Amino acid sequence: MGLTEEDARKIHRKVLIARAELAHNDRAVTDRQRQGGIKIVVGSRGRILGATIAGAHAGELILPWVMALKQRASLRSMTDLIVPYPTLSEISKRAAGAYYAPALFSRGTRLLVKVLSRF
Repeated sequence: MGLTEEDARKIHRKVLIARAELAHNDRAVTDRQRQGGIKIVVGSRGRILGATIAGAHAGELILPWVMALKQRASLRSMTDLIVPYPTLSEISKRAAGAYYAPALFSRGTRLLVKVLSRF
């Protein structure tokens, strides 16, 4: 739903992709339905431009992304969600977190933590 990666790149200057695989979701592993995943198309300032989900129960898993897109929400709103464990819906939060992981574990962040730990 929303823009595909290809369409987003035609319209927006900055487009990033966040992904998560069902193979790493505990509920999917337990249910032996590990094929598939989620791909989120993200614009500047973390704005959600589109989402694609393939795999078991994709129709149910897409709903929060439809709502987020309709509300012009940022990806941050998805990382703030509290989801039950273990559920397939955790894949949405994992994908949103994947977007922020490079900044969270960057060299600058590690240096800042090192400096602050001295206080």
